[in-house]
Amino acid sequence: MATTNNTAPQGACPQKPAPHFPEQVTGMYILARALKNIGIENVYGLVGIPITEAGYLIQGQGIRFVGFRHEQQAGMAAATEGFLTKKPGVLMTVSSLGFMNGLTATANATVNCYPMIQISGASDPTMVDMNVGTYEQLDQFNTAKPLVKAAFRCSHAKDIPAAVARAYRVAVSGRPGGVYIDMTTPALGEIMDREEAEKLLYQPVDVYSPVAPNEASVDRAVEILTSAKHPAILLGKGAAYAQVDDKIKTLIEKYNIP
Repeated sequence: MATTNNTAPQGACPQKPAPHFPEQVTGMYILARALKNIGIENVYGLVGIPITEAGYLIQGQGIRFVGFRHEQQAGMAAATEGFLTKKPGVLMTVSSLGFMNGLTATANATVNCYPMIQISGASDPTMVDMNVGTYEQLDQFNTAKPLVKAAFRCSHAKDIPAAVARAYRVAVSGRPGGVYIDMTTPALGEIMDREEAEKLLYQPVDVYSPVAPNEASVDRAVEILTSAKHPAILLGKGAAYAQVDDKIKTLIEKYNIP
């Protein structure tokens, strides 16, 4: 009868146990959890390398992933959600061309003051910096930086929760705008023990600090309106974003200002 000897030969390297994913997770899981913790309900985008599994994990957290055929339209949908809800709409794209397609919408959100976050998979920045011809090599972080309100790069899985929380705060604070997160493949694919990964996750508080109107500016506006002989009111997107329709209606009707 043949027998199998499971003992490793003398001098051989011991075999490392294969990753066991109920106890080990990736940076993609941390991203999904971080988005859930910050209160994101919808993510818009187009999946592919290197974010496909992230799309599955996001849905596993109860977040709805709305798939599109083009990243620009997905980004416009995310920006529109941000404008209507005052919470950042989230766009997720693949690297390189997918990133560029989505950046059009994020730049538009920035100049139009819509709160939005673009998260794009990205090549290892070390390889990009050395110009070694890595997969879809593009310095996405520095490409996006001049066109958005803020940009963050996640080089490690441990960076992800803080990047998501900071991006949310920047997107909605002051003049709202688009924020970019460079989600590198090393960060997305990094494997961590679940117990250690859970220590990175937290429930952000005070993610948005309301800014009170400048009292002196309001007094000056009142003085100008009450002293004007033929006043007229021009309403912009800021008035719509503030969702103070009833107060505006009262002001116009009470003083009969066109």
